[in-house]
Amino acid sequence: MSVVTFFRKLSDTINKVCLAICVALLGAMVVITFVQIICRVFFTALSWSEELARYLLIWSSLLGAGCVYKSGSNIAVLFVQNLLPENLKKIAKILVHVLCGVFFALAIYHGIRYMGLMGTQKSAALHIPMKYMYLAVPLGCGIMEFHALDAILGEIFGKGADAQ
Repeated sequence: MSVVTFFRKLSDTINKVCLAICVALLGAMVVITFVQIICRVFFTALSWSEELARYLLIWSSLLGAGCVYKSGSNIAVLFVQNLLPENLKKIAKILVHVLCGVFFALAIYHGIRYMGLMGTQKSAALHIPMKYMYLAVPLGCGIMEFHALDAILGEIFGKGADAQ
């Protein structure tokens, strides 16, 4: 198995896992919000539900961003790229993925630094260490970094290439 094929399969597997996690997180968020509405109307409001729903939204957004990046469904301005000849389009795509990779690397670095700075803080209602909430940034950007590397390799060697 070539390196390119390995990266492609691993990237696809990571994407499937992230999709399943996102579905579970969004489902849990809907259930928690529904229970909060019922409790607020008929009983006493839950003190923890809004905070948990917020954290589930953060995690699902950052993991979902990796799924969107992998599928190429993110917003893009392709006007200039479409004017280029085919060989320059390929270079432009690689350049875009490299620039995204640089951004993701910076976000990973600063996300880890921020986790270290604020990691001892606990959330107000759930008393969860905030480092687990801040972990969403470096983990989500790490997944996007991996997908960017897979996309670069795919552009250079071809999507299903068996190049070494």
